Amino acid sequence: MYTLFIDTHDKNVLIILYKDGKIIKKENIASANKHSEITMPVLDKVLVSADVSVNDLNNVIVVNGPGSFTGERIAVTIGKTIAYCLNLPIRVIDSLTILALNVNRDKKIVALEDRNGAYVGVFDKNNNKMEDFKYLSKSVYDEYKQNNDVLTSVDVDYELVYDYVMNLNTLNPHEVKPLYVKGISALNGK
Repeated sequence: MYTLFIDTHDKNVLIILYKDGKIIKKENIASANKHSEITMPVLDKVLVSADVSVNDLNNVIVVNGPGSFTGERIAVTIGKTIAYCLNLPIRVIDSLTILALNVNRDKKIVALEDRNGAYVGVFDKNNNKMEDFKYLSKSVYDEYKQNNDVLTSVDVDYELVYDYVMNLNTLNPHEVKPLYVKGISALNGK
């Protein structure tokens, strides 16, 4: 069983191909804000190098953010399109949960920093969200870090992520949406 994992929420484009839960191909490419140009070629490279056709896929996993506004939409759109066209199950995980899965603590505070602040998630030891994700501006985040043990860099075991995600419910591809924590500034009158 082949599963395609697509993640474009951050500065890199990450494409993983699993066979029966084990990683057989992985490409993690720095994009320099060119996600829309390189994601499909990287995906194609992964499939070709594994001698796997898109028609051989059995599942799709998409990271829906939070992160780069455009980056989130790229992974979600590609994942939805593949799942819809090939009638495949699609599962979704967010980038903060991925970090939390790879931390062994009773309370896990993880963050994805950008130049203006950070996306923050708080999880219990069983990886359940303890509060809604939030975006904190740089000054608020700096103060938050002084009062909390925030993890920003975690070594991710993507086979562990696979095991977790495969226990999640599948979604109708039309229900898969990017996770916009900050919201769309144009829609917020900013």
